[in-house]
Amino acid sequence: MSKSKEKKIERIKNQKIWPFVVMIVVTILVSVGMSVAILVLSIRSLLVNKAESMYLVFQEVENAYFECQNSGEDFSAVAEMIYYYTPDVKGICVVDENNELLQQYGDSAPDFQQLINLNEDDSGEYDPQKPSLWTDMKIEEIGKETQLLSGEAALVYCWYVDSLPDSTQKLCVKMPFMLYEYETMSCVTSILVCLAFMVLVLAWNIYMIVRAVRERRREKDILYTSTVTGGRNIQYFKDQAGELLMESQHNQLNYAILSIRLEKYNNFCSCYGNKEGEEVLEDLFEEIQKHLKNKEVAAHSSKADFVLLLKYGKQENLIHRIERIIDTLKKVRPGQKLNFGVGIYWVPKEYEDIGTMCNYVEVVQEAIPEDIEDHIKFFDESMLANQQWVRKLEEDMEQALDNREFKVYLQPKYSTKDEKLSGAEALVRWIHPTEGFIFPNKFIPIFEQNGSILQLDDYMISECAKLQAQWLYEGKKIVPISVNVSRAHFTKEDLAEHICQLVDQYNVPHNMIELELTESAFFDDKEILINTVKKLRNYGFEVSMDDFGAGYSSLNSLKELPLDVLKLDAEFFRGEEDKERGNLIVGETISLAQKLDMRIVAEGIETREQVDFLAEKNCDLIQGYFFAKPMSVEEFEKLVYGEE
Repeated sequence: MSKSKEKKIERIKNQKIWPFVVMIVVTILVSVGMSVAILVLSIRSLLVNKAESMYLVFQEVENAYFECQNSGEDFSAVAEMIYYYTPDVKGICVVDENNELLQQYGDSAPDFQQLINLNEDDSGEYDPQKPSLWTDMKIEEIGKETQLLSGEAALVYCWYVDSLPDSTQKLCVKMPFMLYEYETMSCVTSILVCLAFMVLVLAWNIYMIVRAVRERRREKDILYTSTVTGGRNIQYFKDQAGELLMESQHNQLNYAILSIRLEKYNNFCSCYGNKEGEEVLEDLFEEIQKHLKNKEVAAHSSKADFVLLLKYGKQENLIHRIERIIDTLKKVRPGQKLNFGVGIYWVPKEYEDIGTMCNYVEVVQEAIPEDIEDHIKFFDESMLANQQWVRKLEEDMEQALDNREFKVYLQPKYSTKDEKLSGAEALVRWIHPTEGFIFPNKFIPIFEQNGSILQLDDYMISECAKLQAQWLYEGKKIVPISVNVSRAHFTKEDLAEHICQLVDQYNVPHNMIELELTESAFFDDKEILINTVKKLRNYGFEVSMDDFGAGYSSLNSLKELPLDVLKLDAEFFRGEEDKERGNLIVGETISLAQKLDMRIVAEGIETREQVDFLAEKNCDLIQGYFFAKPMSVEEFEKLVYGEE
């Protein structure tokens, strides 16, 4: 997994909902605070406006009082007139510093022991030097005692009290605090709007919290869901299995990691279709889920693989349990043959990285031959070492080509008539700087699997043409060389032209290069193969079939492929059982090839008896240890040109 993808997965897994909730709570508090502030400010603004209008009336009374004081006129008469002719004034009183009544006009004087100051400062204390609005009711009683006037207004009577300048006396004026219906409705509307806003904000944020929780769950579901089976995937397995294995360090549970593979899945899809293939994987996963116990987990790993974490007491008991699971999986699709390979890794007591252990069980799975039915295999270190070896060869291949670490070895071919050297087969050997001499059977299968064999083919053809060009330059007689061309190369429509380019850059006659193909190439695109062979022969190359007789359709391939040479498989000449029958087949094959105008090369010849038999049957060339083993170019040149 790439680092960027791993970071994204970790971010999704570690996403917490509480930061989002905190943010939403803060948003709610801010919204409520703003709503309350707006409501308080609107009500306060209304009250201030009312208080200011009352203050204007109070100032008129106060100015009249001062004029009377300055002119010596009796304030009583003026106060009476104000009381009777000013609707907003319901009482006028003058009190001394001890709040004792000095003058009174209209309603009774205020009782300062009972009055509540509506204009207290922020500290809640009364400032005697500050004009204040008083009422003789408690704050909570104001609303209850409010009088309604003809449905248009509500009022509360208040005393406006202010200290007189240059005097210890206070002037008190009783006036109605009028609150008209539209003002009441405005306040009520403000309150309702603020409440509605707060409810809306609260509802919206609750919705956002629920949505966030669902989104986190949805993201984790997507992260943990297999797109093939609809069940859990390998990421879920690694997370859950990792937690269970951490717990097992304390509860002493034994665990094993399994990889169950549906063998020949590609073949199944070819026969029944991809959709049917995915459906059978889904059914298999559902069946596997039924066999899980507490503190066990399973998931779809990749393609047709399932990975499981199972508990066990004794290893043999777990193996029997696995066999029962496989038996039920084979019955998921009655009438369809299903085979399974099982790789097992026994989890050690010392905790290891879950990803590494999953890789180990995959290593076991890859070591199971696909053609073996219901095979169970256990992990050992040699499997890992083999995979590391394969990986090393794959990584070193490109550099090996550049450094010319691949060496051409030549095995001579001898004529049966005069037993003279008449050709050679080019074989590759890898002289590795650290691993030393590596035989082809160690790296050729690896390169065939990963596609690197195409580069190696080109390298060998070029090296052989280059060697022959050097012999021409030195005035030596060219020895024909046969070069193996992999099955993968014969799927390329332009192979003939490509080989021409490789050989022509050294100006070597085409008939000096023989191209060997294996019979397995016949099972790929037959039309491309036949066309390519025809084009190669038209360009002057000879084409041979290597290991003839090792396959199952040799005669059929002979019928359709226009070949120049047949190389009899070495297995024809090994073993003493049915020797007479083998010789009969070889003789008839040689006769058949001659009738088809093809030459015969017998490889793997090791005894004089075999040589004499082949000479008697008119075999053309012999190749094997009886005459010579594969040798380096230097040894071959010494053998061929040593007398010159």
